[in-house]
Amino acid sequence: MVNFRHRTKGKGKRWKKGHSSSSNPEIKRYRNVAKSKFFQEHSGEGNLTSEALKKHNAFLGAGRSSSEELQDDDGDVTFGGTFKTFQTFASDWSQCSNVSFNKLLKGFCSNSALHKEMLAVLAAVTEVIRTGGGKETTVEYLGALMTTLDVCESEESVTAVVMLLGMGIKKVPHEVLKLKYSEMAKTFVNFLGKFAESDNSALLRSLIGCLSVLLQAQELAVWSSSSTLQVFDSVLTFITHSKPKVRKAAQHAICAVLKGSSLMLSKDAPEHHPAASHVAKYLIKQIESGASTTTLHTLGLLKEVFATFPKPQLKALCESVLKVMTLGNILVTSCCMQSLHSLFVSRPPSSSLPPQRNAQLIVALFDYQPASSDTQATLAWLAVLQEGYINLARLDLSLCLAHLPRIFSTSTRLWLSDKAEVMSAATLTLKAVTEDCVATACSAELVKTYYQTLGRLFGVIENCLTYQYHSSWRHVLHLLAVWFEVGGATCSGFMVSCLKLLAELRDSYRFSNINELEFAVGRAIRSMGPEIVLNAISLQITGEETNYEFKRSWLLPVLRENMCSSRIKFFLSYFLPLATVCKKRSIALQDVGDEVGAHSFKLLQSQIWALLPCFCKNPTDLKDDFKVIAKILGTAIGEYKDLRLDTMTALRKLITSSQEANNEENVKEMARFAKNYLPILFNLYTSKPNGTDEEGQRLAAYETIRVYLQIASPELCQELFDRALEKLNTGDVDTFVKESVLDLLRALLPYQDKSRLALLYSCCEDRLTNTKNLHEQKKAYRLLEELCGSSSDSCKAFVSDNLLNLQRLLLHSLSTSAAFSKGPRLRCLSHLVTRLDQSQLDMLKQIVPEAILCCKDINERCRSAAYSLLVLIGHVMQKLDYSGENTMKDYMGLLLTGLAGSPTLISATILALARVTHEFRDSMPLDLVKIVLENICLLLTSHTRETVASALSFIKMFLTSFLYDTVAPEVSLIVKSIVGMTEDCKHHFRLKTRNLFDRLVRKFGFETIVAIVPASDLITHKRLRNLRKIHSRKKKMQAKDAIDENESDLEESFSVKSRPKSIEEILAESEESDLEVDAVPAVKSKKKKKDLNTWIHEDADNIIDFTDRTAARKITATQPGEQGIVAVQNKKKKQSAFKTASDGRLIITEDNSSGEDEHARNLDSDNEEEDGKSLRAPLGRKRKFSESTDASQPAMKYQVGGSGIHRPTKRPSGHFHGTSVATGAEYQARKAKGDIKKKGKPDPYAYLPLSRKLLSRRKKKSAGQFTSLCHAARKGAQKGIQARKKDTRNRK
Repeated sequence: MVNFRHRTKGKGKRWKKGHSSSSNPEIKRYRNVAKSKFFQEHSGEGNLTSEALKKHNAFLGAGRSSSEELQDDDGDVTFGGTFKTFQTFASDWSQCSNVSFNKLLKGFCSNSALHKEMLAVLAAVTEVIRTGGGKETTVEYLGALMTTLDVCESEESVTAVVMLLGMGIKKVPHEVLKLKYSEMAKTFVNFLGKFAESDNSALLRSLIGCLSVLLQAQELAVWSSSSTLQVFDSVLTFITHSKPKVRKAAQHAICAVLKGSSLMLSKDAPEHHPAASHVAKYLIKQIESGASTTTLHTLGLLKEVFATFPKPQLKALCESVLKVMTLGNILVTSCCMQSLHSLFVSRPPSSSLPPQRNAQLIVALFDYQPASSDTQATLAWLAVLQEGYINLARLDLSLCLAHLPRIFSTSTRLWLSDKAEVMSAATLTLKAVTEDCVATACSAELVKTYYQTLGRLFGVIENCLTYQYHSSWRHVLHLLAVWFEVGGATCSGFMVSCLKLLAELRDSYRFSNINELEFAVGRAIRSMGPEIVLNAISLQITGEETNYEFKRSWLLPVLRENMCSSRIKFFLSYFLPLATVCKKRSIALQDVGDEVGAHSFKLLQSQIWALLPCFCKNPTDLKDDFKVIAKILGTAIGEYKDLRLDTMTALRKLITSSQEANNEENVKEMARFAKNYLPILFNLYTSKPNGTDEEGQRLAAYETIRVYLQIASPELCQELFDRALEKLNTGDVDTFVKESVLDLLRALLPYQDKSRLALLYSCCEDRLTNTKNLHEQKKAYRLLEELCGSSSDSCKAFVSDNLLNLQRLLLHSLSTSAAFSKGPRLRCLSHLVTRLDQSQLDMLKQIVPEAILCCKDINERCRSAAYSLLVLIGHVMQKLDYSGENTMKDYMGLLLTGLAGSPTLISATILALARVTHEFRDSMPLDLVKIVLENICLLLTSHTRETVASALSFIKMFLTSFLYDTVAPEVSLIVKSIVGMTEDCKHHFRLKTRNLFDRLVRKFGFETIVAIVPASDLITHKRLRNLRKIHSRKKKMQAKDAIDENESDLEESFSVKSRPKSIEEILAESEESDLEVDAVPAVKSKKKKKDLNTWIHEDADNIIDFTDRTAARKITATQPGEQGIVAVQNKKKKQSAFKTASDGRLIITEDNSSGEDEHARNLDSDNEEEDGKSLRAPLGRKRKFSESTDASQPAMKYQVGGSGIHRPTKRPSGHFHGTSVATGAEYQARKAKGDIKKKGKPDPYAYLPLSRKLLSRRKKKSAGQFTSLCHAARKGAQKGIQARKKDTRNRK
């Protein structure tokens, strides 16, 4: 739609008469603005970037100059004689080549006065060093800058020099820093004291950073001097500075000195830094100072260095932290929790934090347990306790287990909370403690020592299966699953009763946590084994059931999914008799005619036999007990169709699991029965199937044969091969049997010697030229495929000796090969191509045409084989150096000859070219790619859909696989070819072309593609505009989603970090950009801060005692009246239509209003105004019933009206009484026809809103309203005239 300019009020600004061409207008606002910006640099970011220029050059096809290539190869672009400074504005003013100052040279900001001063100082220092013949090393810059610092007077100059020192001092050798320590420390401390009260945070940060690097380099002996501690104190005093950046820099400096000093990183490093005790005393003093802000800043440093202090100072700090937690300040308490959390997570050694002190901290933390309704505080408290217990288990497992019952009982009580977050946090805490503390005690070596303690802990969790905890059963079951997994193997004695309880819960009416319960039982089966679980939870299946419910049948799928490393003997003793009973009962019920019961027991039998493969996965008694079940398995395969699949799966799992475990004894035991199983499987495979079920059994039998032959003895394999070959050569054998025997020969082939392989090859040779039985021909090709691709030594030797015969056989049999034999034939050719040498490359020219034609085959496997063969041919030609540098050109020329054939051949050739081009895109010259692309684009304008479809696939591959620089010059050719397609192909392939245009627009931009499309092609232009709209809409949605994700929620009043920062992170943060732009102030983000309010839980009778340690539980950051999630969910439940009394009785009220009498009075009333005030709905029986029953429900917003399905289905009889919709019924007269006027209301006319939608030609039905209204008006007027005439006559 066209956007019209808004009309201005009046006639707007008009020229005076005679001044329309005046060159000196009175209003010059825009000219003045443009003039003022003419000589200024553009402050914003322009669209003309180096990346845009590269794309532009690539699109025009412009190559890079040799100088650019040299620069790219070197990886560095120099400017003005500098080294690794890149082409920046600062490079013109400074010839510095030291990489330490790259941060300034690359990030130089011309609007910053500080940057200009730093650049001037750096340029002067560089000039001095070069004049003196220096090499611009870091040491030279350090000396020059220190000399410059001594003569600086203004604050700006000092700031510039110190910031340059902060950049370079990090690369200075430690020996130099040790040698010049006294002089440098004195200078830095003097300036730090001079500018301590200054607002120049950049100067203070740089001085603190320089002192930190200087102190990190000193030896242990230097720290024994009091002067060193004085220097250290000058940094330590800034950890509570009012400016956040300065405070952060000081805290990072202290962390770096205590953790990252050279003496702490050496081989003979002391256990603690010499200044650690000094820092601890200072922190204790600041924490107990009483100022909350100072305490918070101090705790911010403490949580990073808590684990670095010696044992006495660590004890004093812990006491100070616990002491300030009693103040009831939410922020202070949260920071204290973070500090203790970081202490435990750091895993300090026992010399610093003894196990007894760790346990004392845990006991003390229980006195500071917050209220369960205070979500964030409770989550943090649980996290601290969790890490405390894990650290205690690392130090002393016995002491940890002695304290575990308290955390278990406390966490289980939190499951009764109405806060879902608290319940989940309690579960996660118990899970972590169980996995890290309890799991160690459950090991086979220690379980006897802690058995009773573990039983008590498990009993705490088991007791939560009572109805009191029904809302948290999901958490209880999850934790029970963890316990089963951790201690099921060694502690099953006290877990059996819990399994029985779980079974009773599962059998209960409408139990809701079925999945969680079955998961827990499954974990018990994995760890304890099926015997213990089934002894506790019986299946309760006897075979005498009459209701066929089988309440415990849910155990069967759980067993099937979780069973591993069990005993075969248990299946024989427990499940096999049960399966036999079920089968007998099914037969008996079938004879009686009870179809439901027969089917139920038959299904139960199949579920029991489905457990057999699970018992055969790494069984522990295979060597001893397989002989007992071997005969049963053979009988099941030979006689029972419904058991064959499970039995054969069990055999395969027995063999594969034994091979994977390298268990030679089990493999030998299975191989001993190969002579018994293989004939049964051979007979099953050669039997003609009757239905799809038996066909599936045949395939399973063949797969079992292939697996069993891997462990069978060579003599048995040769004997079976001779029998199969003899069967094949028998003349009166059925065709199906012959084909089956050929499959069996293929499975036996890798285990035969060369003489037998020769016999098999002669059989295949006869069948390849025989066109009578095409199925046998396909089987012969598969035999050759197996022969050529086998990895056995005998097969490799046979193929090498008969390679020429194989090539000749395959090439000559092309004319007689069937269509469905192409796949195996191509795979045979692939195996032969890999064995070709330089003298046999001419064979490739005969193979390529066949492979190209198969690219269009209907069979997917055949197409894949064709593509693989074409790629393999290209690799072989490159490997054998077919024609030197022109190898790929010759190969592509060989493929391009197919473009001169039929449409089918052209289409197949294009697909082959696409696959080969994609595979060899890195080794193909660009001129060859361009030739191929031009041919494809020419074929894109063909009238044949088949050809165009393949060409579009090639274009898609080209746009996707090749780099931007390769595709850009060809965009014009591609777009013009797509536009030049025939109208039929454009319509048929509109989705494919749209996807191509979409890729082109995303890669090269809308304007570029639109400029190529001819102006006459309006449809393509419209499609491109639609694509631009779609892309714009996607970008907006993505930007909106990104903003939504980046918008941080309200700041949490309490949070706990997972661990304190490591020294690498501290040093990385200390190396952040030291550059500050003082001229351009940073834009502060306006974030709404959360009010950190606190509430106190107390009542009139019990007033809180703040001297009590447990007072912290009464102080919460969550409003007491706030409802939890459970309460909200209960509130959202659907309300009943009737009120409920306190004892549960329903209160039903009846409407005693005499509606009928009132309605009668209204009918007799002559006062029209009273009629309007007392209008009621008609009170028929059905209407009255619906109104009385729906009185408690909200009124329906929908009202019938209009036409179609929305029309009123019933017309009101008699007089229409008022409703909520202004239909005009209140104007209807009671005793006459027509409408009447009412006092204080508009006249009873038809008021219709006018809308421009009524002008639409498609909505002609709306225009009929006016016609009907006019017609009704005329009719009413005519009746009124006649009534008036009649009245006049009567009066006369």
